[in-house]
Amino acid sequence: MTLSENAAIRVLIAERHRTFGESLATIIRAGGNADVTAQVTSAAEALESGRKSAPDVALIDLALSPDCSLVSALHNLSPETRIVVMSERAAPATGVIEALASGAVGAIYRDASMEELTRILTSSSRHNPAVPGEATAILLESYLTSLADRRQRDLATIEALASAVEVRDKGTGKHLRRVTSLATRCLEKIDSDLASNEEVQFGFTLHDVGKIGVPDAILNKAGALNEREWESMRQHPELGVKIVEPIGFSPAATDIIMSHHERFDGGGYPRGLKYEEIPITARAFAVVDAFDAMTSDRPYRAALTTERALEAIQDNTGTQFDPEVANVLIDLTD
Repeated sequence: MTLSENAAIRVLIAERHRTFGESLATIIRAGGNADVTAQVTSAAEALESGRKSAPDVALIDLALSPDCSLVSALHNLSPETRIVVMSERAAPATGVIEALASGAVGAIYRDASMEELTRILTSSSRHNPAVPGEATAILLESYLTSLADRRQRDLATIEALASAVEVRDKGTGKHLRRVTSLATRCLEKIDSDLASNEEVQFGFTLHDVGKIGVPDAILNKAGALNEREWESMRQHPELGVKIVEPIGFSPAATDIIMSHHERFDGGGYPRGLKYEEIPITARAFAVVDAFDAMTSDRPYRAALTTERALEAIQDNTGTQFDPEVANVLIDLTD
């Protein structure tokens, strides 16, 4: 397996054991089309190297900075650098979660195979950012474990899981925070009790968590999806519910994850619900989600103006969107 055929990926290795770092460098160079620009053994050296060279990928030994301050500082110093953290298999997964929340885009075990290392370098280049399977597996395992007791839910963990989707989906940007905020404002006008429900907030934040199971080639395709690709994409609401169900989320959260792509006229997915069959939280979120998508740049088109997006919302009121929540959104943003 070889790396990308494009320009060589420039890699910084920050590993506490120099001999191990040298072994990593040898493996990376042998993998093809990668250049190890620096090999350091301390957090200070890693930051200095990041400042000087802004590498494409930084492989960071988590032990160099257990509190993830190195990850955060390097991310702020060199935002274009894709940070991948290395951890021991026996280490608590909380460190990986904190690293992802601090700006890392991937994680890998220190004893990973050459194939795994090659894959994560390729998928974590600035030209193709992604959270690879290794990182997703670690994150999901920790997520399910830490949230098994409903009284001990960790919002930072939930946001880290949702952020994993954002990193993979290059079109979303800060989509999660925008839609959660605006959907909450809309819902406050309709049902203030629901708007203040923590479970509803979790549903907004995790609405697209099922996209973790959608291949990158489909998730980030610039052109129109074919029928086979659409079939894969349409499965993400149900997959999202399967991810969160084992830890006891109430319908207040899972209704949003399952039903935010339903249409008011019954033409949506995955169940073809219509009118009041669709939970009001999902109806409200669907309008906001569509508005944010229209007013954001995407790989296949430029963002619409607020005015043009509101016109489109109005044109689809009663068909795609619930008239009540559509009018609330229009009043809030007009």
